[in-house]
Amino acid sequence: MLTIGELLKDYRIEQRKTQREWAGAVISPSFYAKVEKNLSRISAEDLVDLLYANKVSLIDFFSKLNREAQSIHNQEKEIDRLLNEAYYKNSKIELEQIKKVVSESNLLNKEDELLLIDVYIAVLDNNFDSLDEKTRNKVKNKIFNIANFDEDNINLYCNFMTFFDIDSNLMISKRIIQQFKGNDRIDIQKTIFGIIINIVILCIENKKYMETTFFIESATQIVAKPEIFFYKNILKFLQAIIDYHYEAKKEYIDQCLLIIDDVALAGMVEYSKELKKFFVTNTKKKD
Repeated sequence: MLTIGELLKDYRIEQRKTQREWAGAVISPSFYAKVEKNLSRISAEDLVDLLYANKVSLIDFFSKLNREAQSIHNQEKEIDRLLNEAYYKNSKIELEQIKKVVSESNLLNKEDELLLIDVYIAVLDNNFDSLDEKTRNKVKNKIFNIANFDEDNINLYCNFMTFFDIDSNLMISKRIIQQFKGNDRIDIQKTIFGIIINIVILCIENKKYMETTFFIESATQIVAKPEIFFYKNILKFLQAIIDYHYEAKKEYIDQCLLIIDDVALAGMVEYSKELKKFFVTNTKKKD
C-alpha cells in the first residue's frame, strides 16, 4: 500500500527536485528524508504547506493516494490521523484545511468525516451548543460501533465521553482498558489515563463508587514515569475523595487540598480551581 512518504517521493521525482529543493522552507531536508522513508510522520500543517509550496493539488494528492493504494480505507485512516493531530494541536486552521480536502473528496464516509470535523471545531471554540442532537447521536454511534479501538479511536472517545450516559461509558471504557492493557507507549498511556480519570469523575458524580475499583486498579498497574506523574497525582486526588466517602477521615481531606495546591503551584491555576469545586461538591458531610 502506498504511503504518504512514497507518494511525496513520486511527486518530487516527477518535478525533478532534490529533497532539499522539495522541502524548501517548510521542513528540514533531514526530517523530510525520514518522511519519504516512512521513519517519521509529517503533520497536517506541514503536509499542506509542502504541497502548496510545490504546487501540488491537495485533492489530486489524496485522490492519487487512494487510487494507488486501491483502498479507500487507507485514505480515511490517514485523514483521521491528520484530523486528530490537528485537534490536539488546537489548530482550527488545520481542521479547516482538512475539511476542504474532505469536502472535495470521493470518500464513501465523507459526510461522517465532515460531521466529525465540525464537532472538533465546536470543541475548540468551546461551543457545544452549536451541535444539535442529531449530530451528537451520530458521533456517539460512530464510537459505540467500533469493533477494535486504535490510537485515533481512543483519542476520539476520550474527547467525547460527555456525549454518553454513565452506563455506556463504563462499558466502552472497560473494553478499551482491557484491549490496551500492558501497552508501554507513553502517548497511549496518557490517553488511557485520561479515560480513567474521566470515568472515575463520572462515577463519583453519579455515586457509583464501587465501579471505580476496576479503573483505579488498572491505573496502578501502569508503571510510574515522569510523563504520567500528573495523571497519577489526579488519580490520588480522586481516590482520596472515594476513601472519604467510605470513611470521613481528615487525612483524605488534607491529601486532596495538598494536590490542589500542587496543581496551582505547577501553573495550572484554573484547573486547580476546577479541582477545588469538585472537591467541595463531593466531600460535603452527610446529614
